[in-house]
Amino acid sequence: MTLTRWVAGEESPCPYALYRLFCALPDHHQGLLEEVAREFALLSRGDQGSTLCSEAQEIAPVFYDRVLNAALRVPMPLRTWAISNLVLQQATIHLDPRRQGLSLIIVRCMPPSRGGCVRSLRTALVNDSRRWQLSSQSEACFYGSESLAGHAVSIARTVIFQVPIQASLALPTAGLEPLVQDEALSAVACPIVRARRVAGCLLAVSSRLQLQAQERLSLLHKYRDLLLLAFEPEEFYPIDLIRLYRLPPLEVQKPLLSGLRRRVARMMSEATRQHHPLDVSQAEALTWCQLEEELLAQVAPASEESDEL
Repeated sequence: MTLTRWVAGEESPCPYALYRLFCALPDHHQGLLEEVAREFALLSRGDQGSTLCSEAQEIAPVFYDRVLNAALRVPMPLRTWAISNLVLQQATIHLDPRRQGLSLIIVRCMPPSRGGCVRSLRTALVNDSRRWQLSSQSEACFYGSESLAGHAVSIARTVIFQVPIQASLALPTAGLEPLVQDEALSAVACPIVRARRVAGCLLAVSSRLQLQAQERLSLLHKYRDLLLLAFEPEEFYPIDLIRLYRLPPLEVQKPLLSGLRRRVARMMSEATRQHHPLDVSQAEALTWCQLEEELLAQVAPASEESDEL
């Protein structure tokens, strides 16, 4: 409809609409820019690139409207998925329109358990620009104090991880798994914080993009702020209750997490037999808690001993 209005002369392209068009056709940027500028006499050649770049650094007002509308109209428990879905999809297109390789992960705090403290984090949703495919279970992973996400959540501040292009990534980082660890890897963990209470973080990882660049950091923080609407008030925990354990790497977690879907289905079936049916979100939450207990049972003695020291 937008293109039709342009052709009919009802509207002229605005910079943000052009930016979205270029995102859809990444291999034709230069030709499109010249043709559109000639057809609509938009700007002088010297101003085109700077204006489009300026618009690309901002989130369009219409997208804020979409997220707010989802927050107001979508019922729980679908609201969390709807808002997270919107934000990750848009952020991926915005930050990596050429699909060079960007993974965005929403990591959330596990509910407090032993001692009333948050002891680990878990994957909530993953979007990879190379596939542009959302996933909530295929990339299942727990994160602890050793991870980039865990460090950011523990101090409630953005943490940046960067490997120079000429260097190889010699030290695997659990917080960057389950993503492929290539050379020139950069990652940013932006905690989701409201009034000194933390719900999780937005984790961005790329082997090609310089995520520490000021423009991308600014955009990541803006999309992180929109994710505040994806969490309920009770899902934010005081910082002094964030006491993450050091967890084993993904290779050790995989055998435990491989049966996640089966365990969820089994729990729902068992609850139905006992006349206490559970929906999928309830069964998933309980299953994650069970998995956390089993994983922490492998590391609890060492973690508790180090705490005492």
